[in-house]
Order: sequence, then C-alpha cells, then structure tokens
Amino acid sequence: MQIANWDIEIVDDGTTLLVMPNGELDVHTAPALSRALERCTSAHKVLIVDVSRISFIDSTGLKTLVTARDRVRERLLLAGENPVLDRLLELTGTAGLFTRSPS
Repeated sequence: MQIANWDIEIVDDGTTLLVMPNGELDVHTAPALSRALERCTSAHKVLIVDVSRISFIDSTGLKTLVTARDRVRERLLLAGENPVLDRLLELTGTAGLFTRSPS
C-alpha cells in the first residue's frame, strides 16, 4: 500500500501480527493503518506495531492506536523508540494505555 510519504509493511504468521508503518501518520494515512490493525484476530497472541519509523503523528493517528488498544487490549505492543510519539503520548496523558518495548 503506497501513499505519498507513507508505507506500511505487514507480517502475519498466524499468531503474531507485526505492522510496520513508515512515514507520517495523519488523517490521510490513519485509515490504512487502521485496516492493517483490524487484521488482528482472536488467533493472534500479539499485535506488534513498530513505531520507530513514524516521522509525524497527529490526533487521528493517536486515535487509531487507542482504538486498536481498546479492541485487542494487552495484546498490543508498541515497539521501537520514537520521541515524536512519546511526546504526544505524554502531552495527551495516554502513555499508560500502551505497553512499550524499545525494540
């Protein structure tokens, strides 16, 4: 799936769904991420979103992540370091909603 300044890779082995967005996560690209995250089924033990390559995130992108977290609960893991996302989570008071991993 290609959008200007946006790409998303998905790896699904049946028990782990790995979603790797790359670029600006905003009102234009959030629907693509949402569709990718919705591929997580009850058969998946974990949904990993590698956030390390997100260069920008707006409130629409944050809503997409919160919606995924509400749907899959503790099975969602945000992996990778991202100071842009960290700052947004801190400012919005939503950091505690997510399990994070540096890698």
